[in-house]
Amino acid sequence: MKVVDAVWEKRNLGLDVIEFIIESNDDESVVAEIIQSEKQYNVLKIPASKPELADKVQEHGYRFVETMFFLKNDLRTIKMDSAKHIRIFDVELLPMNEQDIKFLNDELYKGLFNTDRIYLDSHFSKEAAAERYKNWINDECARGANLYKMVYREKEAGFFILKDEGNNVFHPFLLGLYDEFKSKGFGITLIYSILKECMNQGAKQVIGSVSSNNSSMLKVDLMLGYEIKNIDYVFVKHKGRNIAK
Repeated sequence: MKVVDAVWEKRNLGLDVIEFIIESNDDESVVAEIIQSEKQYNVLKIPASKPELADKVQEHGYRFVETMFFLKNDLRTIKMDSAKHIRIFDVELLPMNEQDIKFLNDELYKGLFNTDRIYLDSHFSKEAAAERYKNWINDECARGANLYKMVYREKEAGFFILKDEGNNVFHPFLLGLYDEFKSKGFGITLIYSILKECMNQGAKQVIGSVSSNNSSMLKVDLMLGYEIKNIDYVFVKHKGRNIAK
């Protein structure tokens, strides 16, 4: 088992946070270690291959919140042909400037990521969920990730942040459509455009992840050639906390 002291979440959520990541060789003995190491907010990730541990931790107050699908696209099997039968909007991908980032932050506070486990958790405020994403984006840009906007007819329609993982592997680890463009068929355009941009930058493989809380995005990913590498069940537990007002 890997144990991660998520110190960055103290700034985001004002709590001591710890993450427990179960590995394939772990058995039920890790449950005692988890209980002894708990903090105010506890996140537990269990591979789908260990369902017996999923049952066990629920006996100790852990609550299931999502399934995370970890994906890869080798781009040799990218289903670009499928896009010929689906409407792909004519968009531009452009680097974001300070004004664009302000627009993105405004969208975050409108609930851009309303399927996120923090956003959906009544123990946290919606503002805290948005602040957490804002901080994450700022941190990753400071570490060298690139932030792009998707523009449709001179309007900002969405964004993504792209990380070069080395060895021709690219990771668009965070992306979203802005409020005006949700539920209008732009999801497949965003994913398609990101894959094309990665190919233009020399990618041989693109990796990503998506939550079961966002099943529509998972459907688009699989449509455009992503394959599921791994699946984790995610559980959380609050200790000594009241529900946010």
